[in-house]
Amino acid sequence: MADKKITALAAATSTTTADIAHLVTAVSTNPQNKKITVANFWNKIPGFIGFADIETKTGAGAISIATTLTALISEGAIANQLADGIQSQLKVIVFITDGGTSTLTPATMNDGTTLAFEDAGDAAMLMWIGAAGWAVISQAGPGTPGAGPTVA
Repeated sequence: MADKKITALAAATSTTTADIAHLVTAVSTNPQNKKITVANFWNKIPGFIGFADIETKTGAGAISIATTLTALISEGAIANQLADGIQSQLKVIVFITDGGTSTLTPATMNDGTTLAFEDAGDAAMLMWIGAAGWAVISQAGPGTPGAGPTVA
């Protein structure tokens, strides 16, 4: 196997914590080939998560399912849509500028049919759970506890 390119290897579609991945360390100074278990790789990820795939959505229309975070801006009452996702996909939506209520209607929703973002700071985290649709796993908003987007 020493004569194979990594790109020529068969692709794995799942892993276990004991599986080993190829790692190249010190790429710019002194590259070295090493191995790491999947468990050790995931255990070394920082506790914070920063999303680099951010969509800023101004106005009505479809919200992207290809980004993790969408920042909503309204300049009046608007209607937004969200297509079906992929199993266990997370989608975070934050209403950052309130010019009027943003009503989000997912194609398939687990509980209710819409989310109404009414105040700047309203936020929701959704998870796609297959045929059951998008499930609201967290919602928050400014002010009193329990505030946030209204599920209807």
